[in-house]
Amino acid sequence: MEINKILFFKAGAIGDFLQSLPALRALKKKFPSAHVDVVVSSGIEQLIQGTDIANTIYIYDKEAFKTNIIDFVSFGLRLRKERYDLFVDMQSSTRSLILRRLSGASRVLVYRKQKKVKPGERRLHAAENFMEAIRPLGITDAVDRIRLPLKPGEGAGVDRFLTERGINKDKPLIALNCGVGSARPSRNWFPERFTILADRLISDLDAEVVFVGGREDRELVDSVMARMKRKAVSAAGELPIARTAALLARCKCLVSSDTGPLHLATAVQTAVVGLFGSTDPRRTGPVGPGHTVLLKKLPCVPCEDKHCPFGTRKCMADITVEEVFESVRKVIR
Repeated sequence: MEINKILFFKAGAIGDFLQSLPALRALKKKFPSAHVDVVVSSGIEQLIQGTDIANTIYIYDKEAFKTNIIDFVSFGLRLRKERYDLFVDMQSSTRSLILRRLSGASRVLVYRKQKKVKPGERRLHAAENFMEAIRPLGITDAVDRIRLPLKPGEGAGVDRFLTERGINKDKPLIALNCGVGSARPSRNWFPERFTILADRLISDLDAEVVFVGGREDRELVDSVMARMKRKAVSAAGELPIARTAALLARCKCLVSSDTGPLHLATAVQTAVVGLFGSTDPRRTGPVGPGHTVLLKKLPCVPCEDKHCPFGTRKCMADITVEEVFESVRKVIR
């Protein structure tokens, strides 16, 4: 079967999309002359517009489609007009199943999440798991790292931001992400420890510290910075996502729990100190060399629960400021 037109569907969170990038790149490598379109969640298109990731980018408005079935079906029929040879469904949901049918694509490949690891079976990283979905095409590429190209012009925007905030560009720049959103609060490290860590990075390593995150993280970041003795900068909710990626690319290191900025830093080849507990770094940890994962070997780790079943979050509480500080120091020395 000749494949000239491909639709790659991954309308999930930013981390999920970034982890699917190796598979998308492998598809483009396998079919270099094919027209490749992608469907992504609202907001993620800002990361890849103007890059070589895709020919056409469709935005999947999950909340709108939930309440407006007519718009959802119209979206599926719009895809049908494109006459795709291959529909790669990396979402594997009821809605994506309907879109697969509506698209009329000649061939369909569907991602199947590895949920339980059988005896003798290796735990797949999410990026490897996505790659498994396209193995039937004869693709044998391994996942060695995740690569996201920076959008043209974003570097200049970062320069302006750093200059306006009084950042000394001769000092190492370290990013901290202290938010995890509301999806899984069990993943969060403790705000007061970010305060202590930030002060130590500035005083002991002569570093500049910038906090990253979204608008929803502003209040948390403000509270962390208000208790600091030293001066740091907040970019939380201040920059569009593509510029945040460019900012992370300028940093020597990012300290973060398992959430979007961690995967974004990994994708722009910035060293990560990942704080893990309830989630499994074998599946969602940073991919590639130069990263550090801090994980405590407790009987309950990883639980994969939204809230700690014991109410203690011991897996995160046992990660000390000193451990994190030393991990960062080793990265930037």
